[in-house]
Amino acid sequence: MKSILFPLVTLASVLFFSCSKNDDETIVPTKAAISGSVILYDEGTTLLDKSNMTVKVIGTTPLIQATTNAEGKFILPEVPFGTYTLEYSKAGFGSYKKTGVVHGTNGQPTAISTIPSLGQQSTTTVTDVTAAVSNNQAKLLITTYPAGNTANRRYVRYFLSTSPQVSATNYTYFSAVFVAQINPFEKTITQTELLSAGFASGQQVYVRAYGDSFWDNAYDDSTPGKRIFPNLNGTTVAATSFVVP
Repeated sequence: MKSILFPLVTLASVLFFSCSKNDDETIVPTKAAISGSVILYDEGTTLLDKSNMTVKVIGTTPLIQATTNAEGKFILPEVPFGTYTLEYSKAGFGSYKKTGVVHGTNGQPTAISTIPSLGQQSTTTVTDVTAAVSNNQAKLLITTYPAGNTANRRYVRYFLSTSPQVSATNYTYFSAVFVAQINPFEKTITQTELLSAGFASGQQVYVRAYGDSFWDNAYDDSTPGKRIFPNLNGTTVAATSFVVP
């Protein structure tokens, strides 16, 4: 009997452990952490405290969010695998969104390697904009408050459109951020630049300018198909216009 029982017991043990091992292998993770960090600035280039910025995973229920520590680092725990938009926000800062974050590749946590530099919202008000055309170019004069100078840099951005309702959300063309160290700030736009932007000679173009920040927190939003500029100062003057040379 012993010679018969022993093989049976051994076989049962092998089957039990084999089943247990297979069961363990079928456990596939569906959640993991997303981690990253930020660098924070004022509306210029001065570094600020990196803590207490809230980072949210848009579309999660309940909402998954975390706050940055003194080093600007954050960890979003137990995020289901998928593709997400992260929203970064803090009082005094324009919100920033990082779209298309693919999470869970090969069932692993996601570490965001790109560190965004985010700035505070602009305190620069645009009080006047004039436009004049000569020598096949348009000259813009943008006056700000406070006035820009070498000791107190101000930052401005302008938007162009054939619509009188041109704005930061209704535009054909947007400029880079310019450093204004003299008041009014002067910017020349050549005919070539205007034609390259999609305008035609003889066309009336409207321009509107805003105060902005050096780190503008700008991002592309696929829903309106526009670039979003969260740090603009909305206090500005009505659009002015000129005719493309």
